[in-house]
Amino acid sequence: MKLLLGVFLLTLTLFSASADKYAKQMGYERDYSIALAKAKKQNKPLMMVLGSSYCPWCRRFERETLSSKQVSAYIKKETIALIVDNRHDIKSFPKEFRTNFTPKVFFIDPKTQKSFYETTAYMKKIEFLEELETMKDFYE
Repeated sequence: MKLLLGVFLLTLTLFSASADKYAKQMGYERDYSIALAKAKKQNKPLMMVLGSSYCPWCRRFERETLSSKQVSAYIKKETIALIVDNRHDIKSFPKEFRTNFTPKVFFIDPKTQKSFYETTAYMKKIEFLEELETMKDFYE
């Protein structure tokens, strides 16, 4: 039992370090309050990417979609990006955004702090770019 608990804690720690490294590399925030303040100040929607330490589709979404030059440039221009772990960071973001389905992306209006658009599941970059355009139309 102790071994199982140790492996679980190590996995959470490794994902947290991995999420921190990915956020830094991509220019994403890791703190909901800081990201929300930036979104308010810049009048941009907050894009909260919710992943999980146990989710291979989350890693693929980060690696193949979010990290692509075209998607990354769009995100930086049009949103304030935040990445959180559904398990490890559970208390760091509002409970209405908690879900068991990952990867999940919430687009949040910084004025109301309500989600106005959401995506669920891995998407290829072309599909996600289309979702970003739809999100932008909803926000404007």
